[in-house]
Amino acid sequence: MFTNLTPTPINFQYNNNNIQKKRAVKPNTAPIVHDTVSFGAVKKKEFEGIDLAVVQKFNAPVECFDSNNDLQNWAVKKAKAIANKDFGGRSEETKVQRKAMLKDWSDYVFNKNNAYTNTTALLILKAITKDLKPDNDNIPPVLNKDILNDCLYAIDKNKKFDPEYKFDLNKMYQNKLRTVYKNEIETDIDDSATKWVIIPSKKNDPENFEANVEKLKDLSNKTWFTKNNAKYYLEGGDFHIYLENGQPKIEIRSIGDSICQIFGEDLNKEIPLDYYDVIENHINETNLKIDNYLQTKSKSAKKLHEIRTDLKDAIKKNDVKTILNYFGIETEEDNDGYLTISEYQRPSSDFSVTFKDLGIDENKLFEKIKRIKGDACFWHTDVTDLGKLKAIDGVADFSHSNITDLGDLRSIGGSAYFENSKITNLGWLQSIGGDADFEDTNVKNLGNLRSIGGYTSFSYSKITDLGALKSIGGDAYFNRSRITDLGNLRSVGGNLEIRNSQLKRKNLARVKVEGEIKADFHISDLLTNNFWLK
Repeated sequence: MFTNLTPTPINFQYNNNNIQKKRAVKPNTAPIVHDTVSFGAVKKKEFEGIDLAVVQKFNAPVECFDSNNDLQNWAVKKAKAIANKDFGGRSEETKVQRKAMLKDWSDYVFNKNNAYTNTTALLILKAITKDLKPDNDNIPPVLNKDILNDCLYAIDKNKKFDPEYKFDLNKMYQNKLRTVYKNEIETDIDDSATKWVIIPSKKNDPENFEANVEKLKDLSNKTWFTKNNAKYYLEGGDFHIYLENGQPKIEIRSIGDSICQIFGEDLNKEIPLDYYDVIENHINETNLKIDNYLQTKSKSAKKLHEIRTDLKDAIKKNDVKTILNYFGIETEEDNDGYLTISEYQRPSSDFSVTFKDLGIDENKLFEKIKRIKGDACFWHTDVTDLGKLKAIDGVADFSHSNITDLGDLRSIGGSAYFENSKITNLGWLQSIGGDADFEDTNVKNLGNLRSIGGYTSFSYSKITDLGALKSIGGDAYFNRSRITDLGNLRSVGGNLEIRNSQLKRKNLARVKVEGEIKADFHISDLLTNNFWLK
């Protein structure tokens, strides 16, 4: 592997100290190595094959080596450091699996294959761990000794022929692994396949377990846990994957003859409605059983599937009256084609299903709705635009909604809730008949709001100006608020609490309070300002 290593005569002009000084001149460039090397040090060009690959990839300090043994000693320290490193991971499952698989690889390259040099071990361990980051769930590939040896042989051979040969061992190994296992296990899956593929667990097919792990990874949707943790999950159960035109759409995990998980492309939605018939037929054909939890989910999904079928034409035409009437929401149409509806809420009482799940665009529903007689709950709905809506006669719950703008809405007859909503400005809204709590909201501007009929809290809110607000019908809380001036406010129907507030006392003289004033200053301070008390 080495050329003649006869000691080279010392050149006093370019001794080691001089070379070290010259290196410091241009720190961003490769070290300068003169043709005459002092003290018998090895030259980079004297390495070949795997050794040369390691020298180049790791920028090994060859000027410090007198022989190949020095390179091997240097490489083993690097390799051991990788083998003992804790790569972490986003989940505990990832951490456990990374440690276990890295141990398998380390035991093999250090103890079970005497033909591997330390440079070979370093090249291997660096390649299989390069994608392991604390913020992902990637794991080392399955160890296949024959495929690994084929890759190393190719690298060594090409490096000896061409010292500048470029390679990526990890990518080379993964591609060859995937190709070999695909050929071994499944030969009838192509890019256009639409079918179910069943991948057995380690218990049901121990001889082909490693191949099945690679197959599960290869056929998994990028959002599924099995994309990166296939080995962990396949040890515990079989997997049924539905491919549509070669793309993974459904994943079913079963233990024995019982299903424990069903996923679509969106992990948050079990039993996706678009594939309900496909899933049901497969379960019947394979005689799989569903546990109680999935039984409940299945019944719900079946009902929703029936709804989509019933409303297919109405959804396509955006027939708002037919859609809302189907869910028991009464509608009245005026001469201009605008609707007054009895109420508004999700189509499912347990809030687990949205109109979007049924293929209905909620923003299109609101294009023709002018008034809501009862309550309107937008909690976790997909409505972003209220269209021409001008009045909600009942309670309006915007908590956790996607609405950013109230549009033409002018009045709310009941209470209004804005907790964790995206609404920052109340816009044209003029009145709220019930309570309005602005704590834990993003509301910064009251817009044209003139009256609130019930309890109101500005404590800890982001509001700094009351704007056009003139009256509050119930208790009003300004504790620790950012409001310094009550502006146009003239009456409070209940108690007024202003502890730890930035309100200026002189502003309070213009406000009539029906209840008590609870402040962190003495009430007599206000009497000189013509403050009204009942």
